[in-house]
Amino acid sequence: DGWRQVQNDQPMRVATFRAGGEPGVEVSVTAFPGDAGGPLANVNRWRGQLSLPPLNQSDFAAATQHVDHNGLHMTVVDILGTGDKPQRILGAMIPHGGATWVFKLTGPAALVAREKPAFTAFLATIKPAAPAK
Repeated sequence: DGWRQVQNDQPMRVATFRAGGEPGVEVSVTAFPGDAGGPLANVNRWRGQLSLPPLNQSDFAAATQHVDHNGLHMTVVDILGTGDKPQRILGAMIPHGGATWVFKLTGPAALVAREKPAFTAFLATIKPAAPAK
């Protein structure tokens, strides 16, 4: 509820949603070939988007959660930026079918916190497509 799909103009992005009816709160679904640099590189890229320093491998393990839904293994992360108007990223990386699927909720920290239950419920609905007949 409260999410609406919007026009997508980014080549690797599968879908884009505005979340909670607020400007600046976005859910993106992207598929990258292969491992897209791996989970640590992706998390560090997102941390960089929030002007945070990168994590090392041992910090990465403590900063991520592993969740299994519908036969898919998800690496989930919650990253909070700093400053007067902090931004926040909730992300999930799912390797499947030779690609890495990335689901990301981004926006102002308070609004992302409000949408976190909906994002978590959304992740639980993700499942592989049925094999072609």
